[in-house]
Amino acid sequence: MFGNAAIGPVGSVGSVAERPARTRSDQIKAGLLIFVNPGGALKGALAQLPIPVALGISGTAFGLFFLQTGLDLLRVSQPTLPRLAMTGAGGVVGLCLVGVVYGTLGVAFLAALAWIATRPLGATVALDSTIRAFALGYCPALVYAALGVATNLALGWNTALAFGVTGMLWALGPMIATLREMLGGRIWPSVILATLLGGLTLFGWAFLGT
Repeated sequence: MFGNAAIGPVGSVGSVAERPARTRSDQIKAGLLIFVNPGGALKGALAQLPIPVALGISGTAFGLFFLQTGLDLLRVSQPTLPRLAMTGAGGVVGLCLVGVVYGTLGVAFLAALAWIATRPLGATVALDSTIRAFALGYCPALVYAALGVATNLALGWNTALAFGVTGMLWALGPMIATLREMLGGRIWPSVILATLLGGLTLFGWAFLGT
């Protein structure tokens, strides 16, 4: 399933000087693949990507998502960290930090739930590979969140729903692909489980950030 493949192809054809370029090309392709199928990407050049790096991607995505939420609340004079009744810029920064924690520890917990849920269905993927794949699945959400923050600051628009939630929903595609990879190609269990986990993710945002 998610094998521990070495970075880049190892072949007998070609000189040693050609291999670094080929390896970089494979890494670029793998980087693009994580936008649609992080599970498949982990079979190749990203198999050894450190988990903290992968969780850094999801943590940044959620941090920017929560930052947009805080900016939106600040614009309409609402508490910017509602659960702690904090207002103003301090609440915006605090909510952003909550998002970073939610996007790292929360995503790791989400992946662990998926790993547990798929064991009875025959999945044999290692827990660390599952966490890595789930975290990398938020690459599209990171792009949406970054664009949302830029739009929010530049144009003064409320963007948490238009960009932030859209990015989180977009991440369902990679999540389904990862679960399908874990479950040997079975689509319906993957869709159902991804829907439940995605709904849990958005519920957490609604509870913490609004």
